[in-house]
Amino acid sequence: MENSQSQSKVGEELSFEQKIAQDFKISDGHAGFLHQTFGQEGGGSMFPHHRRVILSLGLLNAVLLITAVVIGVYCSKGENLQVPHSAILPFIVEINHLRNNSGIIRAKLEAQAQLVTQRANHQQLKLQLKQMVTATDRLQGQMEILQTEKTNLQSDKTTVEESCGRCRQGWRLLKSSCYYFSHHVSDSKKNWPESRAHCISQGGDLLVIDNLVKQHLITDYATTSGGIGLWWQNGFWIGLTDVVIPGTWVWVNNVTVETSYWKRGQPSIMGHQSGNCAAFYHFADTRGAWFNGNCLEHLKYWICEMEPSQT
Repeated sequence: MENSQSQSKVGEELSFEQKIAQDFKISDGHAGFLHQTFGQEGGGSMFPHHRRVILSLGLLNAVLLITAVVIGVYCSKGENLQVPHSAILPFIVEINHLRNNSGIIRAKLEAQAQLVTQRANHQQLKLQLKQMVTATDRLQGQMEILQTEKTNLQSDKTTVEESCGRCRQGWRLLKSSCYYFSHHVSDSKKNWPESRAHCISQGGDLLVIDNLVKQHLITDYATTSGGIGLWWQNGFWIGLTDVVIPGTWVWVNNVTVETSYWKRGQPSIMGHQSGNCAAFYHFADTRGAWFNGNCLEHLKYWICEMEPSQT
């Protein structure tokens, strides 16, 4: 009975030993070696000791694995903190810079955007200012034109009031005579015969200046502002010629000149001012305002004179 139980135990133990040998992929011969190496000791079985050895090896492997993991983590942290990789170092620096200066960068971007807006507004204001200056200049020109028209209207009103119908429309009553000053805008220039013909058609004749008072009076009103060309082209024909006897100047009323107010060097027998008809120009020197010109070829303004009507 005891022999059969011992044989069954040995069979079981051999069977377990064979399983171990199969798990470790060893042959039956090596299994015998294991059996000899881990054989019975003091009549007991070898497997309880074998289990202790396997358990100890497993625990040792677990401890070694945990230790390796801890060391790896520690080394990894130490590397990241102390010696960053050269490839990622610039990015880390840039990230730190952006993190520390994000507020400044945002403020800078906002300031730049405001600057762009202000510049656009400045350009718009400059354009508006230029347009306003242009409009102001245009209005100023219109105001000057209106002022001139106002002055002319006031002058005409004064002339009408003073003449009280004694002078024709467009004529001016000065002292005791009516005068017509051809205008550089409404009248075309004429030669001497055409100018006299216009005066005669109005009931008068070309101007006669026979005293200094009348010379001053005509100088005050016979302005040539706005004329185009040389000064002698913008004078006024007066009723004085030496056509009949060269060198003897006679008025259209057949009175020979006794007191004259020729410009220095006039009358001339040479140059552009030479000719047989006299003209008047507004010079600062009132006593030197006459000059002569070609009666037919030269075109000028003219001054007519006539007696006022009796009312």
